[in-house]
Amino acid sequence: YDLEHYRDTLRGFYFDFTSRAPGPLIKTSEDLVDAIRNIDEVSEEYQEKYARFRADFCEPSDGRAAARVVDRMLAIGDAP
Repeated sequence: YDLEHYRDTLRGFYFDFTSRAPGPLIKTSEDLVDAIRNIDEVSEEYQEKYARFRADFCEPSDGRAAARVVDRMLAIGDAP
């Protein structure tokens, strides 16, 4: 319900979230209930967008992100 306010006034996005959202942009409680009741259809409809979003923003998702950050920080600290 506040997507436009967030995008246009409050903070904004780094990319066009409306076109890249990994699922439906739901504005009302009724729409949310409908999406939940029809989750199989929603999942199928947004399967490709979800996969693309995940590949672009969540990979690699191997649970080692913090370890990579620490390793990188330690390596930088050792640089001459």
